Amino acid sequence: MTGPERTYVLGGETQRRSLFGAVTPLQLTALVAYLLVWLILLVATQSFVVLLTGLALGAGAWIVARRRTTEGDAWSSALVDRLTWRLTGGARQRPDYVPGESLPREVGDIRVLAYAPPAAPDSPMALIHHRDHRHRSWASGRLTATFEITGGGDGLLSTREVNTAGYQFERLLGGLAGANIPVDQLDICTRVLPVHPDTYRAHMAALLAPDIPPRLRASMHQLAGYAAGTTEEYRSFATVRIPLPQLAQRIAEPTDLDGLCAETFNVLGDVVARVGRAGHPLRAVLGPRRLGSLIRHLHDPDLDIDLLDGITTVTDGWSQIRVPGRDWVRTESVNDTHRPWYHAVASVPRDAWPLQPVTARWMEHLVTGISPATIRTIQVQWRLVPKVSARERARLALTYNTADRHGERRRGQVSTGVSEAAMSSSSRVLHDLLTPVVGGTFPAIRVHVSAPTPQELAAARVRVTAAAETGGLTRLRWHHHRHHQALLLALPMARGIKA
Repeated sequence: MTGPERTYVLGGETQRRSLFGAVTPLQLTALVAYLLVWLILLVATQSFVVLLTGLALGAGAWIVARRRTTEGDAWSSALVDRLTWRLTGGARQRPDYVPGESLPREVGDIRVLAYAPPAAPDSPMALIHHRDHRHRSWASGRLTATFEITGGGDGLLSTREVNTAGYQFERLLGGLAGANIPVDQLDICTRVLPVHPDTYRAHMAALLAPDIPPRLRASMHQLAGYAAGTTEEYRSFATVRIPLPQLAQRIAEPTDLDGLCAETFNVLGDVVARVGRAGHPLRAVLGPRRLGSLIRHLHDPDLDIDLLDGITTVTDGWSQIRVPGRDWVRTESVNDTHRPWYHAVASVPRDAWPLQPVTARWMEHLVTGISPATIRTIQVQWRLVPKVSARERARLALTYNTADRHGERRRGQVSTGVSEAAMSSSSRVLHDLLTPVVGGTFPAIRVHVSAPTPQELAAARVRVTAAAETGGLTRLRWHHHRHHQALLLALPMARGIKA
């Protein structure tokens, strides 16, 4: 089928939007506190020196707040990250985490539950209960569950098939964003692993019929040799985040743990069915051992995803020593039985999303378009928001974007085109939210790259950055000095996105 491909708008907000523009609540609180202290001192001392000192300090703070790094991030935040990294021993390459009784600090307080439905008592489902750290309460926390799905690696597709796949996934997000389903986030990660050249050659040789001509056999062996170094394996996993207060409203006894687990199983079954109808059928729901094995594999790619030796529960996934660095984090086994691995994690910042409409397969460059084969995880997260809230946010975004453009015209400034593109995106989002199948979603992308040496990791980062730019992302934010903490973003725990 020929015709226009179905397109989607992802960007639109190139900066923070609030009542006070790009000013964060913390910055506003600090500004008000500073002004109060300065005014009190000025009234009490009536000193000209206090006046000049206050003005100088205020001007310096304003300059620091507006200063940006060469990558466009806040200079003050980068400075804090650098100082924290040095003070915690990162510059001396001291481990910040050694396996023991506790988990890494950024993981927080979690409880691991295993629930097996009566129909399948030998197939437990792993549920992770995350504590609500803002309110310091387990009751207002959330549950996460992970299941493996069949990915969409279908090769070349017709325009009709691409549009159908995009429409089905659009319906999936719209349905999950409904207020009657206690799910507020869906993560889908694709793990990309190089296939060993000998394994690929053996697979291709097994496909050859014994009676084919010698010249054809030689040609096929030669072709297999060319492709062996770039062949990759793909595994896809989905993680569902369920707010515990919303889940508790669906059962008669909110304090009944068995009832909560049973209701979670029902909700997960609904989500799995919806994901399957969207073109990603279920392979398996991960139990505590398989989930722990997946987490361990993400830290040590030499250990297979399906290898369960040494894993009894989810927390056994954090079994490596962790050493932070500026451009990487190194993980190594406790008894030096495996080689160390170097990891780097990147996120897509707010101002790097494509402002122009994209097709349903716009991220295929990151997933399949990197050569030579590179070990990586592409994690795409969707925070699900009811349509009413999403429409109000889109309306505010359009209001701010329109005001910015009018301000540029009033000041006689030449537009860079960002304001117009943002206005167009906000208008498109408002229009799309009028259709029945569309819901509110706030997306995020995380990229986790691994290599056995720092040099290979640096080369892999260059390839990943180039693939991201080919797909329409203007830049990736590599978490310098914080890769050891950013590893959490690549794990199947539905962490790290705010709506």
